[in-house]
Amino acid sequence: MINKKTKNKYIIPTIGKWYITYGGYKKKDSHSYDIYGQRWAYDFDKNIDGKYYHDDGHINENYFGYNEPIISPVDGFVLVIIDGIKDSKAYPDLRVSQDTKDVRGNYIIIKADNNEYVTICHIKKNSFTVKEGDIVRQGQIIARVGNSGRTKGAHIHMQVNNGIDFFNSDPLIIKFKDILVNNKSKKYIKVGDFVENKKEYE
Repeated sequence: MINKKTKNKYIIPTIGKWYITYGGYKKKDSHSYDIYGQRWAYDFDKNIDGKYYHDDGHINENYFGYNEPIISPVDGFVLVIIDGIKDSKAYPDLRVSQDTKDVRGNYIIIKADNNEYVTICHIKKNSFTVKEGDIVRQGQIIARVGNSGRTKGAHIHMQVNNGIDFFNSDPLIIKFKDILVNNKSKKYIKVGDFVENKKEYE
């Protein structure tokens, strides 16, 4: 089921304007096309004037996205939460940290309608505001941005699949709603875009 699109419509899982460092809806935009389950995944970074952090890039708290709220991109059911993994080391050259075995670090899987499974990764340890079994609503704060897992600095990874298997379930191209892409209304986003929700969430 390659190149299948989501039936649900999603919002950006962050508050304010964020930058798509990796990801897209075409092969040339994908940062992990050959990792099947992650084919249409996105990395959201906070980028200000072309920079991802201020002062010392070795300090996680200096990254603009660090500890920012993560919101649920869709209505759904919290199926899995993995927590307890500390932040990985950060490097000014944004090299990928190899501190943990699981690339995802702390993560959440939300089961939405139409058998769509949303995974959000690299979450800050002990920052979850929901638990397994909870019903979440689109726009609800569910956690905070961290740097857990194999990362290149504080950001979040988001993907949608037709099953729970992060690596092997069919990947889905995400349709968005009520978002601004480079200050224009669009349904799809790609690497290099600045994105934000039209609605303000708190």
